This record gives sequence, C-alpha cells and structure tokens, in this order.
Amino acid sequence: KVRPKDHLKDRYALFISKQHKRISPKTVQHLVKKYLADIDLDGTGYSVHKLRHTAATLMYQQGNVDIRVLKEILGHENLGTTEIYTHLSNSQMEKAADANPLSHMLLHPTNQKDNKAQK
Repeated sequence: KVRPKDHLKDRYALFISKQHKRISPKTVQHLVKKYLADIDLDGTGYSVHKLRHTAATLMYQQGNVDIRVLKEILGHENLGTTEIYTHLSNSQMEKAADANPLSHMLLHPTNQKDNKAQK
C-alpha cells in the first residue's frame, strides 16, 4: 500500500508507524529479530545494516538504479561510501564487456584471406 505523501511527517523515512512518524532504528532492529524468530531463524548473521546493504546492492544490480540516486536514497554524503554497496554481478560485467564494440571484433575477427580473395 502506498502511503499518502501529505500525511508524512518525515518524507525521507523508509519505515513509518501508524502515526506517520519515523520508526527508530532500535524498533526496526527489534522487528527484524521478531520476524526472524517467527521463521525459526536465530538471528545470527542478520542485522538491519545487512538488510540495508542487501537492498541497496539489489537495487543497483537488478533494479538498474543509478548510483547517484542510490547515494541519495541511502543518505550518503560521498559517492565513495555508496560504491561499497554496489557489488557488480557477473552478468553486469558480461553486459558491460558486450557493450564494447571492440569485444565483438575480437570474438568474431574477419578472415583477412577471404577479404583479399574477394577483391
């Protein structure tokens, strides 16, 4: 459900309460632990920060979110901080390599002898 913008007291808050106020980091951590326990996970290795990191990485990798937009979403001052969150997937690396016109020339070189024979 999309929340109405005019009711928000803090338009940059990711999690809000029923009173339309920002939920504190401590409350978010408590909710994460609660929901992990609900699905029989002990919570070891999970944290709000790791969820934030994962969400940012997935937005960058699969959502094609520009790194500068991601910087604003995460509230980072420096782009370098945001770059920590942007792990490149193998498919992103392959796509970037495929976008280079030279890569196609190297993969499919023209046969020099055939070209000379046709002249």
